[in-house]
Amino acid sequence: MLVEHRENGALVAGYLDAASSGRADAFDTVLVQGEHPYRAELRPHRFGVLSACDIRGDHGVRVLPRIAPGLRDHGYSLGLMLEGRGGIEQDGRSASLAPGDFVLYTGRRPFRIDLTGPYRYFVVGLGRNTAGLPSGVAGVTADPGLPRSPSGRILTVALAEIARLAPQLGSDARRDYGEHIVFMLRTLLREAGHADSPVPDQRTAVLERVLEHVDRHLAEDLSPDAVAAAHHVSVRYLHALFHSRGETVAGHIRRRRLERIRRDLADPALAHLPAYAIAARWGIRDASHLSRLFRAEFGLSPRAFRDTRP
Repeated sequence: MLVEHRENGALVAGYLDAASSGRADAFDTVLVQGEHPYRAELRPHRFGVLSACDIRGDHGVRVLPRIAPGLRDHGYSLGLMLEGRGGIEQDGRSASLAPGDFVLYTGRRPFRIDLTGPYRYFVVGLGRNTAGLPSGVAGVTADPGLPRSPSGRILTVALAEIARLAPQLGSDARRDYGEHIVFMLRTLLREAGHADSPVPDQRTAVLERVLEHVDRHLAEDLSPDAVAAAHHVSVRYLHALFHSRGETVAGHIRRRRLERIRRDLADPALAHLPAYAIAARWGIRDASHLSRLFRAEFGLSPRAFRDTRP
């Protein structure tokens, strides 16, 4: 981790980007203004594919991104206010932060975070390919409504408990809770992105049956034709159901298969099985195709993912 004091503030890097070894060109580099010299307790954590940092400070600060050409795009950050108060501005929106409020933002565009000390701020780094975020996620940066929705309140409670208990969690629990964060966030953003166009009740019932069918038959033929025939609907109707969720039929099936594959690759009891054998159990039988899909979804190859397991 790097804390480099400058005339205009402190350059802080490596609190999320562990691979950077604290270089000033890390994707998470920010400029912290306020108290000089900057002093805070930064405690990094790892939750499977997610990185996080629990930050405590006694004095108020202003945090700005360091936007520079060539920096890796890590996607979005999810920040939860645990103690103290603050606010954030990005993309023409602003949100106040009180204990229990969280916010999404990205370091690829200008933002400003103001925290009043003493404070405790828990931030989770969401890799660009890690969370499978809906394409409209840019519309919810600095959105004050997210933590107040039903799914937002659930995510708030879960994040606060994970932050509180992180030092006591084993590696397996950390990995599992990292996946839980991803799933809860995906649900929240899907709801936020389509709140103005709810799916009618009849379509909802059909969609739920289709989703359950997909999860039960991931190892089998799940072409749109086969799925539509199993539920006595047209392929066009099937595509419309998934379009209402902001995704495609093939995209959903691919994602669910890759999530099962990732789960099994992380299972020590299956360490003796090669990645291609695990993938075949979930309907992906081409090894080169697996590597390409896995890297696109999670940002690293199946072998590299396994190598990160304890």
